[in-house]
Amino acid sequence: MNRRFLLLLLLTVCATLPLAAQRGGRDDPSPVIRSYMTAMYSNDVATFNKLTLPHPLRSRLTSGGRVNEDALRQLKEDPGGLQIKQQRPFEFQGKETQLGANGQYPLGTTGHYVVSHRAPMVMGLVRQADGWKIDVRWWLAMTDLMSGKEPDKSSPEFAIKSLLMSMLQLNRRDAARYITDAKGMDLLFDGAPRQPEPSGVMEASVAEMPIVELEPGEFTPLPTGGVAEGVRTPDRKVLVGWFGPIELPFVIKRAGSEWKVEPQPYFALMEQ
Repeated sequence: MNRRFLLLLLLTVCATLPLAAQRGGRDDPSPVIRSYMTAMYSNDVATFNKLTLPHPLRSRLTSGGRVNEDALRQLKEDPGGLQIKQQRPFEFQGKETQLGANGQYPLGTTGHYVVSHRAPMVMGLVRQADGWKIDVRWWLAMTDLMSGKEPDKSSPEFAIKSLLMSMLQLNRRDAARYITDAKGMDLLFDGAPRQPEPSGVMEASVAEMPIVELEPGEFTPLPTGGVAEGVRTPDRKVLVGWFGPIELPFVIKRAGSEWKVEPQPYFALMEQ
């Protein structure tokens, strides 16, 4: 993912979809996503607020939006031009889940998609009592990145990105500064290439990666197995970053004034 991808992704965030689109027997978010695109191009801010998860900063995503008549025409004339790709199975509490007897996924089930129409975008959704809702937190984190805001050196985001940058440079000594246990170094570099990737694309993806902290009651699977739940404590956090379309989970702990990341085999995820 490069900066152009990030810009295009942000430009697609304007509004969302009618409630009626969510009445599918299979509880498939695809009709929701398709209706979202129509409403987005229509600059329907009121519907955006109905169908996204509440957030105190979400108006940042719709401010200054306008109707895109050309995109609306293209979507109507060529419905197949909208591509929707599910990136992973539906997950409930960090584990793959199935439809319930009522034909719906459990409340709190999450979905992760790449949607493309004129520009690509990554979309996270959460099953709520009144249907699928779009989670805007990663998009909001992207707006901070676009503004040029750098993570504070004492922040979890700084520790995470510094670790990944050290890994991509195959610098084990530097990476050791950012992990909780040096014994996990072999796990951290499991699957690492023999030489650093020369194009700089992966480093750019790390720099542009939006990271969101999970709340209690939110879960993410870990590459080594098991599931981590979000917490609200001063010395431990669980975060998820979007490395392009790939979700990277991080469990971090405070060590003095710094944050350290629990080692995970991140190369296996980043090289997908």
